[in-house]
Amino acid sequence: MKIFAGSLVLFTAALAAQPPPDRTFTDAVEVAESSVVIELPRMRGVRPSDFEPGDFVVEVAGERRRATGVSALDLKANPRPVLVYVDAVLAKAETVRLGAEALAWQARRLVALGPVEVALDDGAPGGAEQRLAATTEPGAVEAALEQIAGEGLGRDAYFEAGNRPVDLPTYAEVVRESAARLLEETTSRCGDPPCFLFWLSDGFPALDDAGIRAAGELEAGLAAGGWIVIAMALHVPTPDPDIGEPRPVSYEQWKAMTPGVKMAPSPGEVSRLQGLSASSFDFYVEPRYDPLRRAAIASCGAALRVEHQLEAEFERLERRLLLRFASGAGGADLAAAALRFLPVEVRLAEVSRFADRRRFKRWLGLVPAEERLRFARWIRSR
Repeated sequence: MKIFAGSLVLFTAALAAQPPPDRTFTDAVEVAESSVVIELPRMRGVRPSDFEPGDFVVEVAGERRRATGVSALDLKANPRPVLVYVDAVLAKAETVRLGAEALAWQARRLVALGPVEVALDDGAPGGAEQRLAATTEPGAVEAALEQIAGEGLGRDAYFEAGNRPVDLPTYAEVVRESAARLLEETTSRCGDPPCFLFWLSDGFPALDDAGIRAAGELEAGLAAGGWIVIAMALHVPTPDPDIGEPRPVSYEQWKAMTPGVKMAPSPGEVSRLQGLSASSFDFYVEPRYDPLRRAAIASCGAALRVEHQLEAEFERLERRLLLRFASGAGGADLAAAALRFLPVEVRLAEVSRFADRRRFKRWLGLVPAEERLRFARWIRSR
């Protein structure tokens, strides 16, 4: 009897140790992700495939996020949508002509990025006019852009108070409607970010409330929508036909002949011109070009003012990476729940496989412990 009782106790304990059927767990966890585009830091011999998620630090609205993946933009295996957007309302005729001609000359490099669409906004009701449906035929892209270049488009009459007809909308209405049209056209076209936006415009002076709001919405909306913005306000002084002077062929020549305000580059911004360091790079602009620069910087893109910068920008696209990170919901997100867009910060981690490459510069105080990179600065609030 004692042996039987002991066996019964052991058998009962064994049954109690087994988990009930409805308490079975699996290790499959679905993680919601967001992504931003970053530009590779300039390190000799480092390729995009050398990086891993642990090499980066990501913060969203001040809260750390776990990096989940990093990959190069393999445009041959995974082409990206390309939109050439001609803003004929807020652009001079010269800007439209030079920008369209420059892109037509680079038609093969455009279609190498992905299928190309061309849209023209001349302020007509109903939104922008589609001049070219998505295509990978360089001949079709070249023909559409050359046609636009030869049409003399570019109204830009709204900023000349002495020449503006009475029946035209006010400045605030023009800026607000133009920005809204651009955001509307881009929102539906970038289903798989990142995408490329070549934006031909002279921008607008963000000096009053309407301009500031429109510039901020464009900056955050385009970046959060997944667009890499290449803003093109190209300008080359027209040669005097009597003297027959050639068009400027270098940046220094162009800068000497171009009126405007000398504007220093933003902190951490890399020079857009080959052969010039960021410390020596300066930019002659009018105040209305600043929204273009802001949108380009916020999307890890570029603001171009000289035609030969375009070819160099195509080469720099090879240094872009897509960084994915977990979309958590922490205190910072809850505090910013009312915001449409959330700010992002990306840095190269202090403890990474590339830390030793920067050790000497960091010892000299030239590189911080966590090195700030060029990256897209906004994501859409979930």
